[in-house]
Amino acid sequence: MSLKHHVSRAKVIKNKIFNSIIILFLGLIAAFGVVIWFDNTETGNAYHVKENAATVSQGLTAEKVKENKKKKTSYDARKTTSISAQELWRSRKYPASPIGRMSIPSVNIHNPVFEGYGSQMQNLSYGVCTVVPNRQMGGKNNYVLAGHYMGSAAVSGGAVLDNLHLTHKNDLIYVTDLTKIYEYKEKSLAYDIKPTQIEVEHNHNNLGMITLITCSDFNTKLYGYGQHRTVAQGVLVKTYPATQANLEQFELTDKVHHSHARPTVQPKGIAKSVQNLSLKRIRLIGATVWALIMAILLFRIWHTPRRRKR
Repeated sequence: MSLKHHVSRAKVIKNKIFNSIIILFLGLIAAFGVVIWFDNTETGNAYHVKENAATVSQGLTAEKVKENKKKKTSYDARKTTSISAQELWRSRKYPASPIGRMSIPSVNIHNPVFEGYGSQMQNLSYGVCTVVPNRQMGGKNNYVLAGHYMGSAAVSGGAVLDNLHLTHKNDLIYVTDLTKIYEYKEKSLAYDIKPTQIEVEHNHNNLGMITLITCSDFNTKLYGYGQHRTVAQGVLVKTYPATQANLEQFELTDKVHHSHARPTVQPKGIAKSVQNLSLKRIRLIGATVWALIMAILLFRIWHTPRRRKR
């Protein structure tokens, strides 16, 4: 084998190494860009909130609920901010302590419930919050809960209160403190409530009722962005013991299978398959796809036959 051939072979290997480094470098930049892009989309934010909710809700017990009710919180709504990737990362630095769970099975709504907005205004990044202090779950008062509209229902199946505007009269709303389960029946739904109309939070003659509030951003042309609220109100109709069977039946556990949702609410196509995926699983799938693409490109670099000169 001639010296010229050795030099040529070394040059080819050097070029392949250089090309491989370039491919991996560009691949890492692309992957980082996709992660940043995804985290800043409504869908990305929704999956982060769902992951937050699943984390703090896991293993919740009646004893933990009692402890969490004693923790410091804030009810100053003026300090709350819109949901964003930055706000989600900030909120993760502070623990969120749920005092129960809530569900509206007919429209795929499932959330941990928190007392107020949290000492660092972190609770809205995890689920729904009580808006008025000293109101009792299942009591003869208006139990008011608020949560973000994430705008992700078409892909993720909905996070927080995304599907509240899809509820119907007589839909059942459940809340639990893990000791008892309180069943409310929806009686009214409005999309055009202004933030200043706080009368929706008032008590009504010792009536046991619930009020759920989120932004009406599902139709920004009609209601504007953050300018109106969707408000659903219901009355207390039944109370159940929080047995494991009842928690599962009313979709109040930390593992939900969307078994009672109306077909019209369910995502279509591929979204139906991914709605139960966790953020970790989505990241794993993305990393696997990235690794396969990199492997194919590197294979082509190292195994493409050299063209012989004529």
